Amino acid sequence: MNYLTDLEKVKIETFCNDADMFNAVKKVLLEGIYTHGVLEEGIDHDPLQNAAFHLASVSVDNPIPDEIIGQHTRGMFYGINALVVGFRKLQNITSKENGNVESPYNEAI
Repeated sequence: MNYLTDLEKVKIETFCNDADMFNAVKKVLLEGIYTHGVLEEGIDHDPLQNAAFHLASVSVDNPIPDEIIGQHTRGMFYGINALVVGFRKLQNITSKENGNVESPYNEAI
């Protein structure tokens, strides 16, 4: 990842090593995709329950053409897939140095 600085790589690696933080951030981001309250505190998320499936389930009472459900489902898949790929990439980022990386910022401010 040539576009990341050494400091950014260390911070990403630290973030990924904190499983609770990593999963909490993942849940917050997924909440924006799962639009009907699937995520609950203390319960692991289930990618099979999402707004795309919800749309298909309500089409019985409110007929929505299959073409529209398909387009919506494809869009939901691409959104979720992009997020999953991004989190996998985060977990593969490692810093070259195991020591301290000096921040270019004045952290006293």
